[in-house]
Amino acid sequence: MSNHLQVNPLSAPAIDRLLFQAEHLCDVSDEQTKKRFFEFVQLMEPLSICGDDELRELWVFAPRGSIDEFADYDEYLADGEIENRQEFEELWLDMYPDELKWYRLATLRYRDIYSVAVNRKLVLQLQPESQKLDSCPKTELLDWLIVAVQQSIQLLKSRQYDAFVKQNLPHRHRVGNILRQDYWSVFPEEKEAYLAEIDPGEMTLFEKLINQPSENIPAFRLSAMTSGLYFNACKLGYVANQYEGAKVLPAKELYRKHADGRDDGLLELDEDSAEAFETWYFGRKQHGGHPWEVCRGGNSTHISLFVIHDAQGWSFKLAGSSMGRSVETVKFYLTLAEQGYPVSLSDGKEILAMLKGEDYIGIVPQGVFPRYCDSFFPGEKLLTFMNLPFEKTDQVIQAAFWYPIERVQLRDAPDQFASR
Repeated sequence: MSNHLQVNPLSAPAIDRLLFQAEHLCDVSDEQTKKRFFEFVQLMEPLSICGDDELRELWVFAPRGSIDEFADYDEYLADGEIENRQEFEELWLDMYPDELKWYRLATLRYRDIYSVAVNRKLVLQLQPESQKLDSCPKTELLDWLIVAVQQSIQLLKSRQYDAFVKQNLPHRHRVGNILRQDYWSVFPEEKEAYLAEIDPGEMTLFEKLINQPSENIPAFRLSAMTSGLYFNACKLGYVANQYEGAKVLPAKELYRKHADGRDDGLLELDEDSAEAFETWYFGRKQHGGHPWEVCRGGNSTHISLFVIHDAQGWSFKLAGSSMGRSVETVKFYLTLAEQGYPVSLSDGKEILAMLKGEDYIGIVPQGVFPRYCDSFFPGEKLLTFMNLPFEKTDQVIQAAFWYPIERVQLRDAPDQFASR
């Protein structure tokens, strides 16, 4: 760090308490806070816009501080959260492992609404003509933000910012990827657990089917489709994965038991009528129905078996690429293929790479939930994401590839802030 750079004396634990309060009451309404708020926003003006809604981003930091600034030892001891001084110190270093704590600061303006986020959480917002009473003035938080921004802009102007951030920003705040085989080398028990339900023969057959020249396109189509035929296809998958009741319940009842539940009228059709299915398939108005979600789960963790119609006829398309359901999906796909159903599989090659450990896991920053993180990896096809683990962290860091940190730039001639 530059010898001329003064670190704000407010330590990270104190800042975190201010941020926690602000998250629960983010509106800026009292005049004193508004004035300080606009002083802060003006400081951010020289930064180049890097996204929609006049998004500006900047890394700021604060010292960890002493253990006495972290918490009151006697209070923690009395509350039973620790048993001795050593545990207290371990807790402190667990929560604040580095000498500096880093904060990703973002400011946005949408029309006349100004928003400030710290580590992707909204902490301040000013809306025009806000009538909300602010029972928690935020001048202390804004005082810190102003000094923190001044520190980082000082580094930018002296052309030290990029090097300082690259050298000091913890990997927990960064974006990277790791070859799954390399990850399994660090955590072999995870590989064992993941592949426990699939045998080598199934792996060999799956690889053969996915790598065939037809590129996973069904070789033929069915001339007709019925709900009964669909339920029977589902039953094959339930049996292959040993779902509850799979060997004793009728196909339709198995679907009722294990599917999403929002069948959109599919369960009401005559199971033997192709005409009824066609009328429903082409004429139904979708009102939140999910008839194809045959294995219940979350938004990204269910398994779907779609019915596809094209000029050649009817076929099935299976989808379920989340790591937690991928083995089930493969077994579902294999049994349909073996029984002669025309079926394709979404992300088949990517699932095969996952099973072989030849794909990459995207590593996303702390505070980002590792789902739907494709925007961090433009142009890449990754099926799974994770945050940096808290165990064997250094080994994972060494094995991973880390993307360049996004640069922050100053505008040549910052324009004036909008009139207020």
